[in-house]
Amino acid sequence: MKPLVLITGGNGFIGRALIQKLLQKGYRVRVLTRRKPRKSDNPDVEFIQVDYSDHKTLRKTMLGCEGIFNLAGTIFGFNYQDFEKGNVTVTKQIVAAANTVFSMRTFVHVSSLAASGYARRSRRPRVEKDAAQPVSDYGRTKLLGEKAVKQLHQHIKRTIIRPPIVYGKNDSGVSKIAAWVKRGLMVNTSGEGYFSFVYVEDLVEALYQAYVRPETNRETYFVAEPTVYLWDYFITQMAAAMHVRKPLMPKAPVWAMRAAAWTYEKIAKLTGIAPALNYDKVTEAIIPGHWICNSEKWRKLTGQEFTSLKKGLEQSF
Repeated sequence: MKPLVLITGGNGFIGRALIQKLLQKGYRVRVLTRRKPRKSDNPDVEFIQVDYSDHKTLRKTMLGCEGIFNLAGTIFGFNYQDFEKGNVTVTKQIVAAANTVFSMRTFVHVSSLAASGYARRSRRPRVEKDAAQPVSDYGRTKLLGEKAVKQLHQHIKRTIIRPPIVYGKNDSGVSKIAAWVKRGLMVNTSGEGYFSFVYVEDLVEALYQAYVRPETNRETYFVAEPTVYLWDYFITQMAAAMHVRKPLMPKAPVWAMRAAAWTYEKIAKLTGIAPALNYDKVTEAIIPGHWICNSEKWRKLTGQEFTSLKKGLEQSF
């Protein structure tokens, strides 16, 4: 019988790409979702609605699974408590349930560059041994989620992956940016900062390698394309991939970004739709540095090659 693996938070674009990878590798996949599950037309894929606070039911969904890819988390929140619930409490609940399942042997956790913090110099990207210095509620709670994963029992192999900006086809985040690019005008919230990126298919390959390689046990890795880019370059290449003109990109003062975040949050509370910008993202945007990381540790271990930003964007549209 094909081995069975569990994916939490598997409804997003990373989760969908990961499902396809695992099916290609001969696994059966069980996907946990907080929303009403959709039916799968593939007998090797099962969607289950779950309340992560219900330990008994959560544990039951893990029975028979040999491993977990933990993608569950909160990217947008209105306050610290929202991020804490999605990135810390839920992770603790998943870890606690996994620790009681005899068949569980492997746990791959998706964290974020935000858990480590930003780089002060563009020529000195963050590396894994740097002391974590998160600046946002999202980053602080992702770091606490990593600490929760370290409470897994010794017999469960655990690996933490910290991606930077993830992009790819059908990504809601990229789609929101693309909508502004099409309009021909968007505010530049990132100034002269540099950024690291990873194409979703490359991230999924790294997650799979982290799962199957025994030497990744108890390790944390940045997974990213080696080259770093200005935000202006990212938008330029996105416009080219979409076959539209590069938009005008006036720099927004901090007060304007905060006012926009306040407006977006108010609209989001009324509509229930995740805001395109919030106070936490403004906090990350105005830092005096760069959101960049060095993936050399991962690339030396695996020899993995990464898609260039230009090519990845061409494949995304």
